[in-house]
Amino acid sequence: MTDALDNPDGHALYLDQEARADAADRQRRAAQREARRPVCKRCGTRFTDERWEEITVHRTAVRAGDTSVCGPCRADDVAREEAAAEAARLEAAAPPEPQGVPEPDRGRGWFRRRT
Repeated sequence: MTDALDNPDGHALYLDQEARADAADRQRRAAQREARRPVCKRCGTRFTDERWEEITVHRTAVRAGDTSVCGPCRADDVAREEAAAEAARLEAAAPPEPQGVPEPDRGRGWFRRRT
């Protein structure tokens, strides 16, 4: 008992052990979090923190779109949808081409000769 009371480095040793245990705990938690991080179904990359939060937070999950794809793949989907919508808008705005109207007969008319 007197040896424990005479040891002046006991508190420093305890603080060192506590610091190492805290670091190991932080590292373990980070590894567990990375293991839970979703992977994109299309390209196979792990989600960024922003995309992961976007698909898990309720108020932004509604606008997140396909929750199985990462941010860049989602941006590609959005660009593709916008391009398709723009093409449909331009097609709807263009005048329709006449269909089924036969060309007039060149050989017959009021003042043309019959050959």
